[in-house]
Amino acid sequence: MRNHSRLPFWHAQTSARAESCTFPLVVLLTVALALPRDVQASSNFYLLYRQWQAYDWPEDVSSASDVPRAQRGLGWGRRGAAGDFGIDYDYQPLRIRTGEPAHNGHLHRLTFGGQWQYRLYRVEARAGLAGTSNMFKDQTFHSDVLNGRVAMFRAVGEGSPLSLGVGGDHRFGSFRWLPRMRWEHANANGHWLMDLPVMLRWQSPGDRWELRLERVGDRWATLDEAREVESALYLREWRAELTYRINSGKALWPAVVLGLGASVDTRVRYRDLDAGTLDLRLGDAVLGSIRLNW
Repeated sequence: MRNHSRLPFWHAQTSARAESCTFPLVVLLTVALALPRDVQASSNFYLLYRQWQAYDWPEDVSSASDVPRAQRGLGWGRRGAAGDFGIDYDYQPLRIRTGEPAHNGHLHRLTFGGQWQYRLYRVEARAGLAGTSNMFKDQTFHSDVLNGRVAMFRAVGEGSPLSLGVGGDHRFGSFRWLPRMRWEHANANGHWLMDLPVMLRWQSPGDRWELRLERVGDRWATLDEAREVESALYLREWRAELTYRINSGKALWPAVVLGLGASVDTRVRYRDLDAGTLDLRLGDAVLGSIRLNW
């Protein structure tokens, strides 16, 4: 007999955890939106497609097949001198066809938020919904569908490129708070950004080339096919990607950005109806991307 997740005690614990993580995100996002705005700003819209090389199944099972993965995304953003704000949506099919996964592998995510600078302080915050397609289709939600990330920094001095802070997100699995150190510098060789322990980025003069190494990870709320088992899927990886902007775009013609990179130490944690919670290393994979910016 399967152990369903709708036991009152378990559900109360899950709700409490979700509320403890979500409430600070909502408060900080509200504060950030209330910060002063500059009058001059620019807006843009983008479309994104990213494709990974299929992952080998990590266990030696005769009936197991490779795990395909892709991502389709779109979004709108507005940038000004004090910061930026955007809305992003992406759909990411991760098709695990081995065992009895308590999810259908169709991962949807809608988030909004941005980053803002005010004197010595910097706030980065995003909040939204993330879950499997059957959850949105049947409108059967549970608390893990609420999601977000936040980081707060303070510069060590006026005009200093170094800031210290703390951030909370699902990049390394379950939601956790980690100390952060941010260093930013621009010179004739380009723009450099170091945000330890989650990202290193270099942009060439004119932003034609970009090299990015970052920790990527998030949580999606899941339901099994019978919509009886509530759980979550955690997907995280180290991703390195080099992108090149072919053109700048004019009028209705978009700027085209091509990318090539790799995912290293990709891991997925989810619930299997027969085997329980699985935490698997899918391995490493080459990836390619195309992005259109208006």
